[in-house]
Amino acid sequence: MDPNKSTREEYTNAMVVMPVPEFASPQWKKYVQASQVLLDKLTHHSAMAPNLQQTYMTPANSKNKVYFEWDFVGRTLNLSKQEKEKWEDAVGRTMFTKMLILDTSPGMLDMMTETTYPEQKGAHPDFGEEILELVRHLGD
Repeated sequence: MDPNKSTREEYTNAMVVMPVPEFASPQWKKYVQASQVLLDKLTHHSAMAPNLQQTYMTPANSKNKVYFEWDFVGRTLNLSKQEKEKWEDAVGRTMFTKMLILDTSPGMLDMMTETTYPEQKGAHPDFGEEILELVRHLGD
């Protein structure tokens, strides 16, 4: 898939159906499958709509926290499907995703998003209960 020609939606559609490596343990498979579902839900969140038909390499129209997590989860999923040595990194990134999305009191994800994308100051779309419920079970 050419990132200069494929849209973010096409990229995601390919990632969510990519098979788990045969050598993956049951725990690894569970992480990958949960990440695939989460990536699909993040992709179809209303805050991602302005970005979906852009090519993967085009700077996003709306760099909000849903986009931030879509990018992070997609890259984590890509790592987890590569080689065994990347598995530990993928697990750590998955737990970081869980922490960022569920930790709303200090708003670490909001702060990270605003630091990376200053134009997003104060613009923090809600993930919605369906995504939050998926995230609560990551790593279980």
